Amino acid sequence: MIYNKSTHPIEVKKISLRIWSLRDEIEAAIERRMKECEAAGVPLYIEDIKKFYNLSSTDQNTSQGVADLMESLSQETPLNEAEEILAEQQLQGVDNSTPNPILDRPYQRTPPDLKNISYGFSLLSDINMEHFLSFTKNKFLRGQSVVVEFLIPQSFMMTADITYCHHYAMRSRIISSSRPDYRVQGKFDYTFAGERELLRSFLKSIEPSISETKKRKDQDDSLI
Repeated sequence: MIYNKSTHPIEVKKISLRIWSLRDEIEAAIERRMKECEAAGVPLYIEDIKKFYNLSSTDQNTSQGVADLMESLSQETPLNEAEEILAEQQLQGVDNSTPNPILDRPYQRTPPDLKNISYGFSLLSDINMEHFLSFTKNKFLRGQSVVVEFLIPQSFMMTADITYCHHYAMRSRIISSSRPDYRVQGKFDYTFAGERELLRSFLKSIEPSISETKKRKDQDDSLI
């Protein structure tokens, strides 16, 4: 049904996306750095990673999902192992407070291993500045902090907290080669700088084009 018999152009587009937990991304980044430094024979350096993900922050404005994530990362994870290596290096008098020249470059975030990535899709009508809805292959937990990558020509990533994840019955009439099993809703939390501008630009770029002539005609019709 088209509301009020609107004749505006309507587009129903499916946007492919990938979702993974922010924790998996951070752990993968630290594990890669540990292997990179070991292979190059240079002191371990993860300050750029910690700064990017704000791992040392006590900012009270972080979302609950991110706050829980930061607490859990301080336990038995690659971050814990890395901190032990750093402490041992410092005891040996090794300077690990500054990057080795081969590591002196801006940190570039990357997705975790493929086994930790869930593929799915979303519809344009299911995305706004506050929330998103999507169909995904894997299950996520309520309150979990995740990363959503929109696979458009100029792909971009957004962070969000999962607000619910619902399993679809086998008889659900979802036509998709990826056979998504879950319906997921998340709330964007804008953890990283620039995310709000990226999402706003994306949403503006997908708005249907309505000519000025058509707008005036609709306005005139509404006065009759």
